[in-house]
Amino acid sequence: MGDMNNRFMLAQSFEQAGEFQKAMEILEELIKRQPDNYQFFDALNRMYINLKKYDKSAVLIEQRLNKNPHDLNLWGMLGSTYHVMGNEPKAFEIWDEALIKLPRNQINYKVIANFALQRRAFEKAIEYLLAGKKLSGDPKMFSYDLGNIYSLTMRYKDAAEEYSGIISSDPNQLRMVESRIMAYINKPGALEPTLKVFQSRVDKNNISSVYMLARLYIDAKDYEKAFELYLDIDAKQQNQGTELFNFAQIAFSEKQFKAASQAFNKIIELYPKSPLASNAKLGYAKTLEASLDEEYKTRVPSWKTFYPPVKISSGKVDLVIDAYNNIIGLYPHSEQAYEAYWRLGRMKHFMQNDLPGAEKYFNIIISESPLSIFYPDALLDLAGVELIKGNVDAAEKYYFKVVETKRSPVEKRNKANYALAKIFFARGNFIKAKELLVGVISNLKDNQANDAIELSLLMNTQMNDSSKLVLFGEAELLAEGNRFEGALDKYKIIAEDDKSLMLAALAKLRIAEMEIALDEYRGALLSLADIAKEENENIYADKALYLSAKVYEFGTKDLVKAIEMYEKLLAKFPSSLYLDEARESIIKLRKTT
Repeated sequence: MGDMNNRFMLAQSFEQAGEFQKAMEILEELIKRQPDNYQFFDALNRMYINLKKYDKSAVLIEQRLNKNPHDLNLWGMLGSTYHVMGNEPKAFEIWDEALIKLPRNQINYKVIANFALQRRAFEKAIEYLLAGKKLSGDPKMFSYDLGNIYSLTMRYKDAAEEYSGIISSDPNQLRMVESRIMAYINKPGALEPTLKVFQSRVDKNNISSVYMLARLYIDAKDYEKAFELYLDIDAKQQNQGTELFNFAQIAFSEKQFKAASQAFNKIIELYPKSPLASNAKLGYAKTLEASLDEEYKTRVPSWKTFYPPVKISSGKVDLVIDAYNNIIGLYPHSEQAYEAYWRLGRMKHFMQNDLPGAEKYFNIIISESPLSIFYPDALLDLAGVELIKGNVDAAEKYYFKVVETKRSPVEKRNKANYALAKIFFARGNFIKAKELLVGVISNLKDNQANDAIELSLLMNTQMNDSSKLVLFGEAELLAEGNRFEGALDKYKIIAEDDKSLMLAALAKLRIAEMEIALDEYRGALLSLADIAKEENENIYADKALYLSAKVYEFGTKDLVKAIEMYEKLLAKFPSSLYLDEARESIIKLRKTT
């Protein structure tokens, strides 16, 4: 016995190595010695199939089937062998015969259907499953399989009918049905027939049926109908707004701010004493802010690397401020209130360029709640305000507080460490700057990692000219503080020094970026053209072409020249990071010219 086990293990090793012929020879020897051993039989049959010796496989299975005529698995295997051999009618005949000869029960139909599925004989599998479903006392065990096959074969209406039937008979199956439908609903042609089936078969007395229809309305972007259904679900479930809140969050994440606002408002109106009321009020305020932010983004020249503050004056601003102040008044010293303070501070900073107003809100969080999750955010934003005011030492203190706060998330610590590294870099303390960058660089998933690597590389290659590095660091802080003219003067000094090739190359790019920030497009285009000419020496040559195209597209509105620059980028730099965006821009611009 021990010898046979060793031989079997050797055969398995040959199989794993892909040496099927050697494995087959050992297994044929073993099956002669122990013809009833199922392990030997199964492994040998596998080798026959791998080696395409289908006739031998059929004989082997038939021999065993003669001894065990009630073994359904053997009938299934024999049919599979004929199917893979290419004899589909014979395969179907064998499977049919098995179901006639063996006791008629639902399990047998399911087993044979699985063999048909393995051979991708979908129509035959459907036939067996439908027959088994008629016999079954629990049809859903067949409906799941049928729904799966129908979705695989793009018969989405049939799939929806099966899944709808499951929910009708057993509402507790909702989550499973939902996961099955969501797995294919985004495929072409799936949503419309699925939605129609659930519309026609919705049962208002079956919450799961209503919920599934509402979920499909969301996928169809029909948020009004979805809202009405969630309203009905919430009333019947008596969940104090839970379902409406979930819907509002989904709508918010999809940037459907009107629908989200409507849902949040309904919670406030219907369930003022609900535990969700405070979050609903905050959600409502955030939808107003998000809508305002969409308007703000249309006014911000985001195509520029740097740009001066953009103030927005809109009636919506007062609405948002009132909404957040309402939360602060109703829920003082709560986490919702501190989020409201933080959001008000950012609005004052970025949308209204009101630095004292921003500081007031950020400082409330700092002084009142160091345990708030918005404490590190408030510190970072206060540091940003101080940099704009030119108070680098004050900014440094705030950044260090972020790093020292144990509750600060890693990405916020990395942001603070990178900002601190730039401050020490500007002071000429390169050792400390490098030390601060180590942690940032080690986390490559962080957004700051690439910038940190670039700064570290700059210090490593330019250490012999520390005075120019310090000047560059000072210019960077000025640019970050929106003092573009002062930064431009310093970048020009650095760019004139050809000894520091990498530093000079980056300084030349920054000159163009400062000119763009100051709307000096003619000078910027000349600066960028000079960089682009140095395509073999300047690592920023492709970015120079990219920025030139942007200036023509958005600055001077010369769309023909913009297309020309994008095309030049494609031709000269086929591996550029800006390639995909350049192609998309060319397609878009050609439609408008």
